[in-house]
Amino acid sequence: MISEIFHALARRWYVLVAGALLTLGMAYGAVQATPPEHTARALVLLLPSESSVGPGGNPFLALSGLEQPAGILVAYFSSASARQVITDQAPNAEYEVAIDDSTRGPVIAVSVTDSSPEETLSTLNYIVDQVPIELARLQQQVDAPLAATIGSMPLTVDGEAERDLSGTIRLAIAAVVVGLVLTGVVAFALDGLILRRRLRRSSRSEPGAAVETTEEPLLHSATQEPLTHSATPVPARARREN
Repeated sequence: MISEIFHALARRWYVLVAGALLTLGMAYGAVQATPPEHTARALVLLLPSESSVGPGGNPFLALSGLEQPAGILVAYFSSASARQVITDQAPNAEYEVAIDDSTRGPVIAVSVTDSSPEETLSTLNYIVDQVPIELARLQQQVDAPLAATIGSMPLTVDGEAERDLSGTIRLAIAAVVVGLVLTGVVAFALDGLILRRRLRRSSRSEPGAAVETTEEPLLHSATQEPLTHSATPVPARARREN
């Protein structure tokens, strides 16, 4: 079966050539339709209040218990109102604000994806700057004392956006796979159609079997019996004597 498929494809090589060109065009169109994206990332650490650290204390030793305020801040940035504000600043950007899984502590990870590196970094810096503002606003709404106010500090902020080609590569691979499969199916189906037509033509051109015929005796139109003649004619002299 596999050898038959390869033979059929080899016979219809021109279909394969046309399909390969079409597949290249589809892959090129997929690349043009999905330009590469750019991503950037930042980490923001929440800091304990002055009252919880105490005079001469080390804030890094008092980070326990700040995971809950970090979760509340993440929930705010995931809300519809916060997303609308960021969308107004960067309509084409996609962002995510979440608790960083790589660290055990109140570390907020900010990831931004956009079409250009400049817009990606601009949106990233905007969200990082909004973190302390929104954190202070949320604490003001609950009348938190100034000495008990939680702060924040950026740990890392990308200075260059990284080019992401994963979406473009996936779409290009999908276009190539679809193009090659369609090319093989069309070539195999066309080969079968042509072979069937040739078979029908060859069967029509062969001479048919000879038809045997038998001759029937000539019949009278009135009696439908065979015509018969007298075997011995009557002489004229005998007729006169009678």
